[in-house]
This record gives sequence, structure tokens and C-alpha cells, in this order.
Amino acid sequence: MKLSISGSSLLVGTIVLLAGCNKKTDQFDHDWTLPIKITDSVDSLAGGVRLYRCLHTPVALQSLKDESLGCFIMERNAGNSNSWMEVPVPGVPHGYSFPPTLEQASGRMLFTQGLTDMQKNYTGSDHFMVNALFVRMTESGEVQVEAKRKWTEDKKTLFRDADQNVQLNYPCIGVGVINDSDVYLPYSIMGQTVTHRGKSILTEDGSSDTGVFHSTDSGVTWQMEQIADFQAYDPSVCKTKNFYYFFTPRGVTLGYELWFSRKPTGGASWDTPKSVTKTFAKELGNYTAVADGDTVHMCWMDHRHNKWRFDLSGPAIENDDIYYSHRKDSDSRWSKDIVLSKGVLYCYAPSMSVEGDKIVVAWAGIPNAGKYHTDYDPNDIFYVTSKDGGNTWAKPLKVTDGAKDGMTAGHPQVMLLNGVIHLFYIQGKMNLQQVGGLTKLNQPPWPIYYTQRPFPD
Repeated sequence: MKLSISGSSLLVGTIVLLAGCNKKTDQFDHDWTLPIKITDSVDSLAGGVRLYRCLHTPVALQSLKDESLGCFIMERNAGNSNSWMEVPVPGVPHGYSFPPTLEQASGRMLFTQGLTDMQKNYTGSDHFMVNALFVRMTESGEVQVEAKRKWTEDKKTLFRDADQNVQLNYPCIGVGVINDSDVYLPYSIMGQTVTHRGKSILTEDGSSDTGVFHSTDSGVTWQMEQIADFQAYDPSVCKTKNFYYFFTPRGVTLGYELWFSRKPTGGASWDTPKSVTKTFAKELGNYTAVADGDTVHMCWMDHRHNKWRFDLSGPAIENDDIYYSHRKDSDSRWSKDIVLSKGVLYCYAPSMSVEGDKIVVAWAGIPNAGKYHTDYDPNDIFYVTSKDGGNTWAKPLKVTDGAKDGMTAGHPQVMLLNGVIHLFYIQGKMNLQQVGGLTKLNQPPWPIYYTQRPFPD
């Protein structure tokens, strides 16, 4: 399948975005190309695409309802730079995690599956098993299976003090790094203590183990590098020039925080984990970490300015801000936090891309709304840019302008390549139905749109 728009509709308007200029937060930026539909989501806002820079080309991957993989590639040699083609991705079994770990320069992708004995219907749960599948995308857009790997860790390796009542539970494998033959795969797994009292079985959270699986031979052999003993979720790893960085949110016992650890590229051990921020978003928390050169850039949803209810029986109001910080390999600490979403009351799930000193961040949100507002309510896509490596930022501008008409836009994916900002987002309208006195929540698929614009001068 091939999708494109004509060159005559590439740029509309002449608004120039300048850092520090006096513009309203809800101003619409007309310099984006007319959006084109690339595909559909799985279910309203659920099941969008992930955007990657792969073999110097924009590539969008999507996990489909039948657990197969959709893949869309911008055509290299097309006369129109907005031409996309869909290519099949064979050989990725059901049940493997999404999104994959990807090496941009080589086109190699790593899909993983983490299982415990309990999930495989064994009695007890003493082992953590990992299946890994390496595939490679070629210059022509073909995806080929490269290698299949598997390994097992037992609970005594994970939890040195584990007794027979401890079972492994809740495994999580995140997005890591492929750097030639070096592979880092972040994981977190929680132990559960099981107690038998007569016919009753009591369970409670036990030990946790968080760290990385590390391979120096492209996944043939693996070793565990333990970083922390606290429960974590959504771990990730990225690589700068001189360091590997590990990130993970954690809560609730110490509040909601975003933690990191790092180790030198030639080093043997990770630093003691420390906090990047102690005000990470509580319920819908999302972050992104991007390494470029000798700098790692962080962007996250932050709850420090959230409005709280007087009615303690109600859910917390999630009107999070989008914050940014960075750290060079030579720095002793993170740069001062910068709020990027000033003037936007509700903000959701940021996406970030970096190309040298140029940075772009996009998210969904709305400047004003009632206190029960969610990401499924009417929202638009906003974006900001920095031309000096994240030290100063332009004010937020809108990419879409449909919230005023009841349209919901969300889950943006942004990428910078050769001075052009590429953007995907989902947009549709909720159509709740009453069925037998109940509200039908599942929605039909919504269109996934693509647009682009030059990085602002």
C-alpha cells in the first residue's frame, strides 16, 4: 500500500516560530503540511504507531489487534517526500513485547517475551524465562529474521534470600540498546510471598529485582547486571557517547519518582540509582529519554502543579505538565527542570526527538477544561522546539485545531531527520453508546495521520 500527498499542498502559511516570541498558547501553526491518513488505530486512541529513525529513513511500527506487526516506511526515492509504503513483517510470534529495541544505523530490531513458570501453567513460579527475536530491516524495506535466542534465570539468582514461599510475578522487559554486538535489555521483576493457611492461600508483595540483561555477543550469551532492589515499571536504556543510562519510574512507597543509573561504556558496574524528579505523574505517568552525542535528554509528565480535589472519595485530577531536563556525560548533575507546556492545563504522553542542538517535543492536551477531563476527551496536539540543545524553548503551538469541534487528538510520535519534523498522531471523536443501561466504552478504530514541517528558523 502506498500513500502520498501532492507537492502543491506541502506548506501552508508563513508563521515563523521564534523562541521568546509573544504568541498565545492556543495559536495554530499553519506551517505543517496537510495531514494524510496512513492507517487506523486498533481502538480509538489505543494501538497507534511508534516512529523511528531507521537506516536514515522514517519508519512507523504498529502492534495490531491480532498481535502481528504493521510497518510503514517513507519512500526514499519518491519525487514526493510524503510518500509512504506499507511492508509486511513476517516471523514475529504472538505475545512478544512492543515496542522493540532498535539499532538505527543497522536496522536491527529486538523483540522480547518475558515469562514466569506461573504464566506457563507450571506449579509454583521459580524461573524467569526470556525469549528474544532479532530481525533486520534491509535498505529495500524487507524485514528478515536474523536469530532466535532464549535464556532462563531462577529466583535464587534474582533474589538471593528467596525461600520456597517466594514466587516470581509481574515480569517487565523494557526498551534497550543494540550497539553492534553489545545488547542491553532492561528488566524488572517482583517477587510474591505465598502463605498457605488451611484451604486459604495468602499472597503479598515481596522482593523485587531491577536491572539489565547484557550480552556482548549479539544475544548468544547473557548476564544479569542488577541495579536496584525496588519495584519498578517501564524501564528503558539509552546510550550516549561515553555512558549507558538506565531509567525507570517507581512508586508508591517513596512517592512517584523517576530514577536513573548510569555506567561508563567500558565500565563494569552501574551507579547507585538516584532520582531525576520526585514529582513524576501519578496515574498516567509517561516519560521519554533520548541520547544524542554526549548528552541524554529527558522529558516527562509531572504532577507538581496538579489541582487537587476537596472530595477525597474522587479520583485525582491528572492535569500534568510536560517538563524537560538534560545531562552531558561530563556534568555532575541534571540541568534545571524546564516546564515546556506553560499555558496548557491538561497534558499527556510526550514524544521527543533530537538532532544535534535541535529538539522537538510533542504532546496532546488542552489549555482549559473541566476537572474531569481525560486524554479521551477533546484535545489537540501541541509542540515546542529548542535550537540550543534544550537551554531555551519556543512557546507551545498547536498542530491540530479540532478540540473546539469535539475532536480528540492524541498519542503523537515525533521525529527529526535532516532538519524536518515528522509527526504522527491519532484523531477521532468519541461515540459512546448506551447498551442495556451500560455505556459501551470500546470504540471503532480512528485514523492515524501524518504531517511534517521544516524545523523553525
